[in-house]
Amino acid sequence: MKHARLAIVLGLLGAGCSEPPPPVAPPPPPPAPVATAPANSTGIDRSRLPSPDPVIAWAPPAPNVSTLSNGIRVWHAQWGDLPVVSLLAVIPRGSETDPKGKAGLSYLMADMLDEGAGSRSALELSEALQRLATDYSASASVDYTLLSMDMLAENLGASLDLLADMVRRPRFDAAEFKRRKDYFIAQALASESDPRSAQDAAVLNVLFGEGYAGSVDEGTRTSLKAITLADAKAHYKNSLVPEGVEFVVVGGIDQASVFKELERVFGDWKGLAKTTARELAEASTEHGVYLVDFPGAAQSVLSVVRRAEGANTDKYFPAMVMNRSFGEAFTSRVNLNLREDKGYTYGARSTFQRYRDAGYFTISAAVKSETTRASIDEMLKELSMTCSSKPLTARERDESVSGLLLGYPGRFERVSSVGASFASLAIFDRPVNWYQTWPAAVEAVTLAQANQIASEYCDPTKFSIVLAGDRAKLAETLATLNRTLVGYDAQGKRLP
Repeated sequence: MKHARLAIVLGLLGAGCSEPPPPVAPPPPPPAPVATAPANSTGIDRSRLPSPDPVIAWAPPAPNVSTLSNGIRVWHAQWGDLPVVSLLAVIPRGSETDPKGKAGLSYLMADMLDEGAGSRSALELSEALQRLATDYSASASVDYTLLSMDMLAENLGASLDLLADMVRRPRFDAAEFKRRKDYFIAQALASESDPRSAQDAAVLNVLFGEGYAGSVDEGTRTSLKAITLADAKAHYKNSLVPEGVEFVVVGGIDQASVFKELERVFGDWKGLAKTTARELAEASTEHGVYLVDFPGAAQSVLSVVRRAEGANTDKYFPAMVMNRSFGEAFTSRVNLNLREDKGYTYGARSTFQRYRDAGYFTISAAVKSETTRASIDEMLKELSMTCSSKPLTARERDESVSGLLLGYPGRFERVSSVGASFASLAIFDRPVNWYQTWPAAVEAVTLAQANQIASEYCDPTKFSIVLAGDRAKLAETLATLNRTLVGYDAQGKRLP
């Protein structure tokens, strides 16, 4: 801040002896003060904290959709000026089609596609991708198998030639299959020593049994051992066909170029799927305590869970707003209770996990063993209070909406993230303008709607308790919950 300086003029009187001193001219008048703007001339009141600016609703442009000559849909969005492209092939068949006892078949089959294809061995194919600076990956989830490529725009055609070999002419070499299968078995074995992984597997089985969404996508040690090369070949033949396949292409490339190259390499691809998806099992009414024993564990990995609707429920947005206040945000009720107030955990949260045909709602945390029972009590208490003494407030609703809107643009910072977001439109059969209307749909959620969702998930007796921890330390206090205590192994299977 600049300060005005004032000049002070002093009149000095000379001392005389006999004659009076000569007259002294009066000092000049001080300069007129420089006009300064008052501190609040800009309208800013500096006596109090500023209010945040209103949230500006932003939405990405909708992708354009075209159709190849064989019926495959292509979603395209020209995004940014950089010559990079993210391409995703969405096959609408995933681990839901894995036969009983062979969980992980879809994942292993997808993994084998780049282990030799066309005229190239696995090593030669890897080197060809590296020369093009193309990053390829494959995965499978409940509802889909996803093949993705991140590449330079100028290498789209050459990269698609490699993808066409992998999709249409994979080798399924016996030696490569054994190597990859052994790798996945080793990964599954390692996950059995991780309480969080073991608890996740138990959650799926508790909620969905042996049916739809009831198993780990990557499979378990036991299920992977049961999968043969013949199984993988047959599953490829029956599931990786163009029926229902959709391509998503995002980046610095025009739609005409994308369509031309995809039509060239995939326009004559034909075939119908011959897989059968597992049926969704009836929700269990047992709602017990399900424990994976980890002797000596200092922590318990804990979830309070129940079934929920699938991805296209009309309650999607009200549930999103409710969940952010209840357990998603750092300042949510669950986290402030278990972390900030009680100190039981580094973090607790709730989330809705949604698949195409079903989903679940969970409150989860890793807590100190000695506070496991108290943590369960607090989670159940927070649930029940939303329907009684502590419904969601207008302030919580407003903070949830503004937080969701402020974080929304971050989901589209990278080309690959944009591609993944648009792929979800294909996976869940959502409209082209889904992300354009997303901010308005969030903002339209009322307090009454959010509390209505909370009321549907506030009954503690409808939740199951799934945890991984030291049974010797926990059994006595868990028994006082008056629920059936059921043991699970680290592969997510119920013990006799």
